[in-house]
Amino acid sequence: MTGTARPCPLGWRRLLIVLFLLAAPLSALEAEPAVWSLQGGRGEVLLLGSVHLLRSEDYPLPAVVTRAYQQADRLVMELDIDDLDPLQSQMLLMEKGRLPEGRTLAQAMGTSDYRRARKYAEALGMPLDLLGSLKPWLAALTIMNLHTMSLGYSPELGLEQHLASLAVRDGKDIGGLETMRFQLELFDELPERVQNQLLLQTLEEASMMDKQLDTLIAAWREGDSAELERELGRSFKDYPDVFRRLVSDRNRTWVDHLLRLSGEEGTTLVIVGALHLVGRDSVIDMLKRKGHKVERWDSAR
Repeated sequence: MTGTARPCPLGWRRLLIVLFLLAAPLSALEAEPAVWSLQGGRGEVLLLGSVHLLRSEDYPLPAVVTRAYQQADRLVMELDIDDLDPLQSQMLLMEKGRLPEGRTLAQAMGTSDYRRARKYAEALGMPLDLLGSLKPWLAALTIMNLHTMSLGYSPELGLEQHLASLAVRDGKDIGGLETMRFQLELFDELPERVQNQLLLQTLEEASMMDKQLDTLIAAWREGDSAELERELGRSFKDYPDVFRRLVSDRNRTWVDHLLRLSGEEGTTLVIVGALHLVGRDSVIDMLKRKGHKVERWDSAR
């Protein structure tokens, strides 16, 4: 849908890459993000890996991003951020992310883990007690949001928000692969022990986040696939079940949607976190294993 573009809700942590990074696999000789082309019966789907949060100094974007946008008749993202109502989104976030009445974050985490989390939070200047009514995954999201904003990152400067704003200006349709409710339920249904680990890692690694994000953004812009894939592997090494739930299962669903889009007339630019375009069980891999031709897009055609 078209209209006034709105900020997209933030993601979470330890899977730092899921939220921030996020660029498609590139060879060492290429110096720009990859755009993949899926040809259909009547149209074409262009797949672009996303950097969900950026800073003002990260602009201008690589030229291939602009060329892909200009080629597209419509945009499809993980969420249709143009169609999100801020008040309804906040209400949904609280519905899913608030602990049951009478239960606190300290109780959810247990004495030992909460003591550690509180110590890390105090070092960051973030009183954890203020988040005492939130589930661990939403507490992690909130802390990450505040910390990345303090570093100059913003979803409003991210790739999706930037391109959605251009699409509103140019009258291009905007669509989404998923709903906000679905995405929040992915986090909410994680085992509580995993949520606790994610919160602890968010807090523990916050002091290193600035340097890590600088490295990732530089790797995305320069096409350093080796660095990106190493970080992706590290992020999910201890979370195979989380990887399946947050990445490979969703990829499988998206593939069917992409095939339907490729049957529509014109060009659809699909923008997703690039983790979904990397390695085995990625969107690219699944499409190829189904016998579909997916190749690097030649913007000079």
